[in-house]
Amino acid sequence: MNTSALLAVFLFAGALLIVFGWVYRGATKSMAKGELSNEGIRILRWGLLGHVAIFVVLAITAFLT
Repeated sequence: MNTSALLAVFLFAGALLIVFGWVYRGATKSMAKGELSNEGIRILRWGLLGHVAIFVVLAITAFLT
């Protein structure tokens, strides 16, 4: 187990998820104002799922090395 790589993955994932959360929060506010359709929120959710999947793969790789 490569603890430094695993820690780096968790820190990087946390930082990017915080940024993604800010974007998502802004998008939901825009949707409430009528500036963004529900399709935009759906795309952001798929993007979040992709980010999480990539970080899971990276964490597993760091754990197994």
